[in-house]
Amino acid sequence: MRDERRGAERIPAEKPRDTGGEGFDEARFFLRCGIGKPHVAAAARAARANATSIEKELMARGLIEPRLYYRWLAGELGLPHVDRIDPDEVVRLPMMDALLRRDGPLRLSRPDGQVTVIVPEARTLDQQKAQLSARPGLRSSLAVASPSAIREAVWQAGAGDRVRRATFELDQDPRGTSARRVMTAAQGFALALMLCFALTGVLLWPFMAFTMLHVVLTLFFSGGILLRLAALVTSVPVPARARPPDRPDTTPLPVYTVLIALRHEAAMAPALVSRIAALDWPKSLLDVKYICETDDAATISALLAQNLGPECEIVRTPSFGPRTKPKALQYALQGARGSLVAVYDAEDKPAPGQLLEAWAAFRRGDPRLGCLQAPLAIANFRANWLSGLFALEYSGLFRILIPFLARTGMPIPLGGTSNHFKRSALEQVGGWDPHNVTEDADLGMRLHAQGYRTGTLRCATIETAPVARTVWVRQRTRWLKGWAQTWLVAMRRPLRTLLALGPAGFLVFQLMIAGMLVSALAHPLMFVFIGLTLAWLASGSAPAAPASQNVLMWIDLANITCSYLTFIAMGWRGFTRHERTRLNKRWLFLTPAYWLLMSFSGWRALRQLATDTHLWEKTPHHPDS
Repeated sequence: MRDERRGAERIPAEKPRDTGGEGFDEARFFLRCGIGKPHVAAAARAARANATSIEKELMARGLIEPRLYYRWLAGELGLPHVDRIDPDEVVRLPMMDALLRRDGPLRLSRPDGQVTVIVPEARTLDQQKAQLSARPGLRSSLAVASPSAIREAVWQAGAGDRVRRATFELDQDPRGTSARRVMTAAQGFALALMLCFALTGVLLWPFMAFTMLHVVLTLFFSGGILLRLAALVTSVPVPARARPPDRPDTTPLPVYTVLIALRHEAAMAPALVSRIAALDWPKSLLDVKYICETDDAATISALLAQNLGPECEIVRTPSFGPRTKPKALQYALQGARGSLVAVYDAEDKPAPGQLLEAWAAFRRGDPRLGCLQAPLAIANFRANWLSGLFALEYSGLFRILIPFLARTGMPIPLGGTSNHFKRSALEQVGGWDPHNVTEDADLGMRLHAQGYRTGTLRCATIETAPVARTVWVRQRTRWLKGWAQTWLVAMRRPLRTLLALGPAGFLVFQLMIAGMLVSALAHPLMFVFIGLTLAWLASGSAPAAPASQNVLMWIDLANITCSYLTFIAMGWRGFTRHERTRLNKRWLFLTPAYWLLMSFSGWRALRQLATDTHLWEKTPHHPDS
C-alpha cells in the first residue's frame, strides 16, 4: 500500500462516521493499515454508491498498489504469493474463460501437486485466517495472486483455442452471416448466369442492354438521393457538444467495458490513455481493454509506460487468421466484464459524459434497444480540402442521416467507433465478423435483422480525418469493400433478409449499402454518358439521338447536381456555428473531385474484393493531427 503521509494524517483504529454494517469492519481494517480517514470515508461512500467495496475503490483511486497489496495479504494469511503465473501450469478446464470476467480461483498443476490460486479480500480476511487455522493442511495447496496476474495467465493459456473460436465461430453459425467466403456457390452461379445474359444482350441488342443497365443504375442513384433528402427535410441537428444527464445518486452504475483495438499506435498511446482516463465513469466500474497484436511490441511497450490503472489491461491477440480490427474486438469480447460495451479508436477523443449518456439512454429505452451510436466530429477540418469535405460528409451522416434512420426505426450501418452495446445483444447476434473489413455496417444490419433497435447519442467523439490523398483512398477502399462484403452476405438468402429487415428496412439496406457502392462506381460513367450524348447532339451530321437517351441524360444531370447539393446541404445543416464560420467555403466547389476520388476508391475496392478480400489497409494516426 502507498504511504498516505502526504496530505492525509494517520488515524487510529476508530469507527468512521460514514460507514456502517458490513462496511464498518472493512473501513476499520484500512484505517489500521495507515490509510487516511478522509480517503477511507470517501472510498466507503463510493463503495455504497457503486455497489463495490472499499478495497476496490481504494485501488481505483491509486491509493493501493495491487501487486504490493496482494503480496501483503498473502503474508497475512501465511500463503505464498505468485507474482507471475506460468501459463503452462494452468489447468485448462472447460469454463476457464469465466476467470477473465471474475476474480479467481485458478487451479495450477505443478510437479509436486495441484495448487489453487486465490484472490483474498479484506472483507473476508478474518474468515479465511480462521479457516486456515482450523485446517492448516490447506496451506500447501493454496497461493495468492492479484486478479490481473490470474487474467494474464488465463489469456495466455487459452489463447490458441480462443482465437480460433473468435475467428471461425460466426462462420460456423447456421445463419451464414460470415464474410469469410466472398460469395457462395449459388451466388457465383447466379453472377455467371447474369454475366452471360448481359453479354448476350450487349452482342444482340446493345442499345437496349445499355439502356436497361442505365435505368437500373439511375434508380439506385435517385433512391439514395431521395433518402438523404427525406433525412434533410425532417432533420433535427445534433450538437457536436452536449451536456450528459446527471447521475442519480441512488442508482448503482453497471460495469462498462471499453474496447480499443490498436495496431502500430505507439505514438498515440499517451494521448489515448489520457482521453480514456477522462471518461466520467467510476474507475472501479470500468473495464478498459487495449487490444494489441502479440508482435506489436512498440505499442505494448508504449502502453505499459503509461502506468495503467487496475481498470485497464492489455489484451494480446495471437497472430492467427485475418489481421483485422473486428477479429481483435471479437477476441477481447470473450473477456469483457461489463454489461455495457463501448468501442473506440486510437485517435478518438470521446466526450467525458458519453458513457453516462449511453447508460441513461439504455435505462430509458425498451429491451429492443441494443446499440447506440455517438456522433463523430472532425477536429482537423481546416487542414486541407480533403479533411474539410470529410468533415462535411461526417456531419451529414452522423448528425442528419443516422438520427433520421434511428427515428424511423430503420437499419443503421454503424460508424466504426463510439458504438455502445448491451453485451447481451452483442453476444446474441454473434459479435463482430473477423472477416468483414467494414465490421460496423455488417453488425448494424445483423442487429436490426435479429430484432434490435439502434439509437443515437448527443455527446460527440472528436476524430481526425485523413489529410493525404493516398491514406484517404486506402481507408475509403476498405469501407467500400466491406459494404460489398456485407451486401453479398445478406443477399445469400434474399427472402430471409427481406423478412428479417421488413420491406422498408430491406429497401433502406439496398439504398445504403448497395446504393453507396453503385453510386461510387457509376459516377464517372454518368459523366461519360452525358459527354457522349452532348457530343452526339452537337454533331450536325449524326442522326438525332433517341428520346430515351435525352431523358436519361437530363436525369443524370439532375442526379449529379442533386447529389452534390444534398451532400453539401446535409453537412452544412449538421455543422455547428463554429464549423460553419471556420470552414473554407471555396472547398465546397471541390465536391465533384471528392466524389470522383470516391469512385476511384470504389473501383479499387471491387478489384481488391476479388484479389485480396480480407486485406485491412490501416489508417495511420499521428498525435499532432
